[in-house]
Amino acid sequence: MCNRSRAPLLRLFCVILAVAAAGCGSRPKTVRAWGDVRWQGKPVEEGVIVFFPIDGTAGPSTGGSIAAGRYDVPRAKGPRAGGIYRVEITANGKERLYNPNASPTASDTPIPVRDQILPPKYNVASDLRAEIASNADSHRQDFLLQ
Repeated sequence: MCNRSRAPLLRLFCVILAVAAAGCGSRPKTVRAWGDVRWQGKPVEEGVIVFFPIDGTAGPSTGGSIAAGRYDVPRAKGPRAGGIYRVEITANGKERLYNPNASPTASDTPIPVRDQILPPKYNVASDLRAEIASNADSHRQDFLLQ
């Protein structure tokens, strides 16, 4: 009988806790980021774009795939409005067969690999930037790489 009298109080406490948790720590506004990616005038057929927060922008990093010269990071996982990002772009070349052994034998089986076709200044040593306005709902930025 004692437990029955506490049940309404427990339910009320859970409701209050849920409402308080929902209102606490509002999430930063994220935006859809999208655009074209071209290398030497041609669309990047397949690759990856990553936005790394810099200059005091809170994380995390985000990004997505590039297909047929386009990328589109949805708002749900997009970069934060008002943020500054260093952008890294990688692009895969055509598949080729590679034998990892220094001195191949007849029994060795080559493996398919795809080389990075963009120079380091667009990925590991990138100086590409994206600055997203604090009032933005989406951010279109094309990357025309030479």
